[in-house]
Amino acid sequence: MCSYYMIGRSVNGVTIAGIFCAGGDSRFGFCCDAVTLWCVTVPLGFLAAFVFRLPVLVVYFIINLDEIIKLPAVYVHYKKYLWVKDLTRV
Repeated sequence: MCSYYMIGRSVNGVTIAGIFCAGGDSRFGFCCDAVTLWCVTVPLGFLAAFVFRLPVLVVYFIINLDEIIKLPAVYVHYKKYLWVKDLTRV
């Protein structure tokens, strides 16, 4: 289970925390992390654990889906080059 999570985490970590912030677009990373965490992962994890009473491994899998869910949005944002800002302006 950790192998799929580490792939998403490494790609997202380098792209969001490295490339986007270096290009001047740290807001996208914040919004992307906040939306996937609080709008998707936490509610699904809560439902899986307390409403559907799924096994612990399934709940752990659902909670770790945030990195995989972010991958398409991060890739599209990267390919559009909207993250490149002029950092030399005062």
